[in-house]
Amino acid sequence: MDHRQEDQFEYQLKSALHRQEPPNGFTVRVLARLEPARPEPWPQPWLHLPSLRWALACALGIAVFAGGWMFQQERRRAEGEAARQQVMLALRITGAKMQLAEARVRHLSER
Repeated sequence: MDHRQEDQFEYQLKSALHRQEPPNGFTVRVLARLEPARPEPWPQPWLHLPSLRWALACALGIAVFAGGWMFQQERRRAEGEAARQQVMLALRITGAKMQLAEARVRHLSER
């Protein structure tokens, strides 16, 4: 590149990069784009009602109480079923022992 082309290139570069004032409203448009979009507020005024808070707290308390009561009932039912099975096993063992004793008694009485 010769000297004249370099001068012309520098001139074009300087003219392309020269300082110029922004157009009217440029700053406002840029700041508007930079400002974060605010989400619409979720309607929560009903949560501020004390009576509703109490109602929700009571409902939660009743749900916890009912869940605990149902858990206890299920546990008692399972314990009762286990006890019934143990009694049935004991009765079967007792019945088998009684049959064995009866067979021995018959065997001794036949002699």
